[in-house]
Amino acid sequence: MDSIAHRSNTRDRSGQAIVEFIVGLVAVLTLLAGILQVASLTKTHTDTVIEARRRAAELAMTDLPRGTDIHSNPDWLRTWRDGPDGRPHSHDDIPVFDDPNPFRSIVVQRAAPAEDWNLMYEIPNNRVARLRGAHDPGKLFGLVRGHDSRPVPLIPAARHLFYDAESIDVQAEAWIPWLKGLY
Repeated sequence: MDSIAHRSNTRDRSGQAIVEFIVGLVAVLTLLAGILQVASLTKTHTDTVIEARRRAAELAMTDLPRGTDIHSNPDWLRTWRDGPDGRPHSHDDIPVFDDPNPFRSIVVQRAAPAEDWNLMYEIPNNRVARLRGAHDPGKLFGLVRGHDSRPVPLIPAARHLFYDAESIDVQAEAWIPWLKGLY
């Protein structure tokens, strides 16, 4: 009789081990799916940033065709405040703008120091030297925009467990001064 109780007790423990193994396997597979999805999103984000910068750099070094988006009066971004969700670096963050005086006093004074003031007169149409005397230095250079957007398909595990959509759109944009006129 003792061996019957021992066999029953062993069967119960082996059934519990199988259940624990399945629960652990599901947890590990869920974690693996999340890691793979984040890796895919990160790679796509990097690719979109690189492509946006490449497109902006191409525009910055070419004669711009008519209708190209050039912004000659950029807002002077000082910092960002966290948005309503309270998380930094998210889509709802709020830009804080400022005047160009810090740019002029820190960057422009070093780019066109007083001892090189005559550069403005020696080289015709030298926009770098003209920065020093400009009230708003940003108006001397137009900014061109590069943009890229790509969808990232979600793997089924991530779609059902984390985010109920077929894909997530990853977007990036880059702004570069139009430099064609600096030669």
